[in-house]
Amino acid sequence: MATDVTEQAADVPAAEALQPEQTPKSTGSRNLILVGGLIAFVMIAEAAVFYFLGIGSSRAGPDEKGSAAGQAAVSEEEEVQEEFAEVEIDTFSVTNTRAAADVVVHISFKLTAVVAKGQEIEFDQAANKTHKARVRQAVVEVARRATLEDLNDPSLSTFRRLIREKINKVLRRSYVVEAVISDFKTIEQ
Repeated sequence: MATDVTEQAADVPAAEALQPEQTPKSTGSRNLILVGGLIAFVMIAEAAVFYFLGIGSSRAGPDEKGSAAGQAAVSEEEEVQEEFAEVEIDTFSVTNTRAAADVVVHISFKLTAVVAKGQEIEFDQAANKTHKARVRQAVVEVARRATLEDLNDPSLSTFRRLIREKINKVLRRSYVVEAVISDFKTIEQ
């Protein structure tokens, strides 16, 4: 019997010694499962929000143009176009030496700004008369700093965004909604 008591006493510390080691492992596994579940839940919730709000392409396809939904999309687009006006800024011809190594890139384009309907006169006055030199300088600066990737982009999205931001910064007001670039040409020498 005395040996039974010592064996039981010896077994108890061994069992207690194993439990603390297993607890951190199970807690770590539990935390990992909780974090994974939370991430999965957030991703599913985000997908549901995007689905129900209809975030994504809202333009009607070619087969929907005759439908009521297509007509509603077209009329909304016309209303948006009526809210904005185009104001011509100037024609630019700039040399860029930073776009490619050992190559000079000549850039020429015509710049037009899209502004809110009621601000076109005020913007024209500010951009083409009051701050004409500063606006030109800002546009030339963006053109000279443009990378070859920016200049080869078919939509010129980064280039147009940087021009819009620079003009709005120079004028200290967010007049320009979008910069429109036409007659865009690049010649590498």
